[in-house]
Amino acid sequence: MAIQHTKNQIMECALRMAEKKPVNKITVRDIVEDCQITRNTFYYYFHDIYDVFTTYIDNRIDGLIKQGDVEGEDAVFDFLELCTEYKNVFINLYKSIGHERLSKFAEAKLERLIIMAIEKEYDIEKIPPLDLEIICTFYEEAMLGILLRWLQDRKYDDPVDIKHSLERIRALFEGQLDLLIRNSLKN
Repeated sequence: MAIQHTKNQIMECALRMAEKKPVNKITVRDIVEDCQITRNTFYYYFHDIYDVFTTYIDNRIDGLIKQGDVEGEDAVFDFLELCTEYKNVFINLYKSIGHERLSKFAEAKLERLIIMAIEKEYDIEKIPPLDLEIICTFYEEAMLGILLRWLQDRKYDDPVDIKHSLERIRALFEGQLDLLIRNSLKN
């Protein structure tokens, strides 16, 4: 239990710091001083600063998956909510690692959630691989496009605006994944 506590403490500390400054400006020294741990302790849990953030996001996604009550495409929308919850962190990641690396990172996470959503409702083996690739790409590009615009557009700094936008995205996209899969299976 103490091991998980220390690991969580490091992640929380790094997230707090990333709310205020670009990730490439955060050092291991900053984190270990703030957490009052040794460098060896940091490196016991993480390879580098970026590993802290990917581990945190993976843990949150694993939490969504383990809940088991996430229905279909809700997991994809929950990922968007996670990104907006930590908007400043993602902005600072964007500034630090750039568009391409952040896009690749988010695409991989979204694909995992999309596949999970499909597997919950359908026998994924019956879906032609090309169709599955197209469906994943469609959702990845749509959600990632929205996310990157939010990161770049200051008008979405207000949490009320973000919450309203998320509600509209859910309403507009609801049932689309199911429709795409059914179209794939009948053709």
